[in-house]
Amino acid sequence: MDYKTKPTSRKDLRKYSLIVRRLFDVPETGAFPVLEALERVGDVFKNCNYIVVEDFRLPPQTMARCVPNDIGGFTIEIKQSIYDGAYEKDIGAFIGFICHEICHIFLFKIGYTPVYERSFADNTIPPYCSVEWQAKALCGEVMIPYNESKGMSVEDICTTYHCSKAFAEARRKHERRRLN
Repeated sequence: MDYKTKPTSRKDLRKYSLIVRRLFDVPETGAFPVLEALERVGDVFKNCNYIVVEDFRLPPQTMARCVPNDIGGFTIEIKQSIYDGAYEKDIGAFIGFICHEICHIFLFKIGYTPVYERSFADNTIPPYCSVEWQAKALCGEVMIPYNESKGMSVEDICTTYHCSKAFAEARRKHERRRLN
């Protein structure tokens, strides 16, 4: 499910990634400690928290989601298998799912609120106005510092930043486009 929001650019998201790192007291370089950030999400974002739910509680294609809660913030709901895979097995894709939800909270808090205009086949939302694209792109920028990862191989990006191969390949794709 996707919603429209105000537009942004990858360059702006790259700048926002530095703010996210500062909010969680993380240096601008190195791997972003997603699981530590998850533990601190309530300290960084007022009235926000997370819960781990049994897998069947979320739709099959939903690994985690960010939903408004009763106290004026957001709750990140994470499937048990995703949480376990991130903590116990350091699975990059699972860590990325969690970071993506943290990025949703950040973007909402700085004013990228959804306009309840669903995307349908005949009414596609441009990526730069897509709530989902923005969270995914910000997540990539937070997890894989752009300047530090320039020229790294996909394998080195995966190992250094604890991300999925797909995320590492996307990072390399953006470098080839020369987006600075």
